[in-house]
Amino acid sequence: MALSALEIKKKEFTQKMRGADPDEVQAFLDQISAEVETMMVEKQASEDRMTIVLEKLEHYTSLEQTIEKTLAAAQQTAVTITEQAKREAELILRDAELERSRKLNDARIEQNRLDTDILRLRSEHQALVARLRAAVEGFNSYLRSLEQENAMNLINNTISSSVNGSEAGSTILLHQSTE
Repeated sequence: MALSALEIKKKEFTQKMRGADPDEVQAFLDQISAEVETMMVEKQASEDRMTIVLEKLEHYTSLEQTIEKTLAAAQQTAVTITEQAKREAELILRDAELERSRKLNDARIEQNRLDTDILRLRSEHQALVARLRAAVEGFNSYLRSLEQENAMNLINNTISSSVNGSEAGSTILLHQSTE
């Protein structure tokens, strides 16, 4: 059972012979009572401070837990963002590689088409040159035949004008025209 300062102050003792001096006892009890009261006030103040400190500790502990959770979430977010960035980079690289392959394939197809066109055009060129040569040779042949015919007509005209309508000239003309 805890004693209060008031209980100590009001405590009364029975008197016996040759007992202690009541004034001294009372002075001592007053002194003890004052010290107990001071200690109780200090104890209450300490308990109040301890309550405040415990509340602050609880608040700081809560803050610490919140900070730890926030830090863990931030770390997880950083890891997630890093992984997502890696995945996106891989996708971009994969898309770039596919695009490069597609463009290379398109370029090869275009090159093959151009090579085929070049071969076809060379072949057409050679065929055109051959047709032109044949046409030129045919035209040359035609010109030679015209030149020969003109030469024959000239000879025939010369012969016929020198014979002056004679029969011999006409026989020669007939003979040459049948050839």
